[in-house]
Amino acid sequence: MSKIWSLGLSMLDIVTQPITKWPDFGGAVNSDTTELVLGGMALNTAVSVAKIGKAPVGLISCLGHDKGGKIVMAGLNELNIDISHLCFTDQANTGNAICFIHPGGERSFVLCMAANNFLCEENIQFDALNEGDYLHVGGAMIMDQTKGEDLARILRKAKQRKVKISVDTCWDGTNQWVKILEPCLPYCDIFLTNLEEGLLYSGNNNIDDAVRYYQSFGPEIVVVKMGSQGSLVKSAEFSGEIPIFKVTPVDATGAGDAYDGGFLTGLVNNWSVEQSAIFASAVGAKCVTAFGATTGVVGYEETVQLIKEQSRAGNWNWVL
Repeated sequence: MSKIWSLGLSMLDIVTQPITKWPDFGGAVNSDTTELVLGGMALNTAVSVAKIGKAPVGLISCLGHDKGGKIVMAGLNELNIDISHLCFTDQANTGNAICFIHPGGERSFVLCMAANNFLCEENIQFDALNEGDYLHVGGAMIMDQTKGEDLARILRKAKQRKVKISVDTCWDGTNQWVKILEPCLPYCDIFLTNLEEGLLYSGNNNIDDAVRYYQSFGPEIVVVKMGSQGSLVKSAEFSGEIPIFKVTPVDATGAGDAYDGGFLTGLVNNWSVEQSAIFASAVGAKCVTAFGATTGVVGYEETVQLIKEQSRAGNWNWVL
């Protein structure tokens, strides 16, 4: 079976909630709970694939030789994620994020990229990639050595291994947007974004123009994740909107990364684009029902049960 490799951002997240207002400078506010969980876009997608349990998955990222790295490694090992192609640095700690969860599940972040900024073309072992594998890129375009032309070179090398490449966007705090993404787009087979980032990375003011911009680079599939509005999927095989599943959300952190994991799990199992997107939506829906980027992601059978309970199974075969 083909393997899913997830390349990019790995974090150790400090999640605290609920945050109803920001403290004044020099002041403080209270929260009810604080937890330490795995995070980062590439890591979240790898963990989601592993928890679903229907495709082999590995992580390509950079960690520090510190306690944080040991915690991340232990979590990955527990899920049987292939960590043989991780790299390590002595020059920085493992990346971390402070995640502030607001009432209703929305969130804000303080990011410390740290070791993530040391992932580069030279320490990526491309021999991990075999023909037919999927290489998913999550968060790499905001890391120092894997953005813009640097990421384009990485994807060009990966393409020589005859893999399918999927790229998901992330918030660009440097406000460079098009500059750090556009060189990568010609190498994308699957392009995923969310509504706000999809506009900013394309330089367009409406999503239809943004999708046309992304399609002009030739990806097979373009996906726009739109939160409570569901997702918009464009491909030769299927084009349409995928409604959300009805759940009670508590934390939206990682929902898009979980969606990616579900979508790729479907594709690697030779499902249609539409069936894969419905499954992805269900994976994302389960994700938001618990605090933490991947805590709410459940196994394959429980995810399919949600699909059936909400009469979304259609005529597809859901047996894997």
